[in-house]
Amino acid sequence: MFIPIQPEIPKFQCNACGSCCSHIRGIIPKEDQEFIREFAFGKMPVVQLVPVERMTFPLWDWEAKRFMEWQKEANVNANIKPLRVIFDLKSNKAIVLTYFMDGETDACPFLKENKCSIYHTKRAYVCRLFPFNMGPFIGNDGMNQKESLFGECWAMEKILPQLPDNFEKMVGFLSEAFPDGSFINAVQNDIIIEWANSTIIELARKKIIKPAVNYPYEFLLKRVSNAEKIDFTDFLVESSYLSREEKEILIKKFDGNADAKEKIENFLSSR
Repeated sequence: MFIPIQPEIPKFQCNACGSCCSHIRGIIPKEDQEFIREFAFGKMPVVQLVPVERMTFPLWDWEAKRFMEWQKEANVNANIKPLRVIFDLKSNKAIVLTYFMDGETDACPFLKENKCSIYHTKRAYVCRLFPFNMGPFIGNDGMNQKESLFGECWAMEKILPQLPDNFEKMVGFLSEAFPDGSFINAVQNDIIIEWANSTIIELARKKIIKPAVNYPYEFLLKRVSNAEKIDFTDFLVESSYLSREEKEILIKKFDGNADAKEKIENFLSSR
């Protein structure tokens, strides 16, 4: 009896060429660009402060704090600025959800001689999830089209042709093909996005905040510019939504990818 031999799953291996970090301005998936242009300039509680073409990858507020320290260590000026905020009409504060690095060039300011100068640190999710754009679990139908999952990387040339179309097989394949942890980081980042969105909705529902929505964009920019700024997780503590200890536990859980590991494990074990 002939038993077919299953092909070995190729393993992704980054060779640290630096190409993914050499052009970080405006390179977000087309679907995300369209969504931001349609909704993020005043129609939603979360307001985009810069045009899509000017933005670089987003940093969660606790990640931005680290990068502000690491720029001293690396002797660079990352020029870290707020990227997305919620303007709260109750407190008249601009609650900063994410930041971005507004460098002089398209390259990441921490890229030196085509190498990441802070690779040894706990870099941002957007650094650690590459070559992924996102994980496979989000989307109206329970998954994204596999073409949307990845950015451009030559190291994917052996992996993409073998990527299954079947969603269940795809998750198992991705779990094995990315021992570098990028798949888990991509899933965790998506979970954090969902957490941030649901938390904003709950803050508004409980009347802890009153987000400015459907105001003229130029009006919002002016109000944000003149307002006191506070990071999102710091606001959660200030408003007593979380205690300081709960905030630190939450960030530690995020950093450890605890949610993603549980989600992937539960998905695979249930199949």
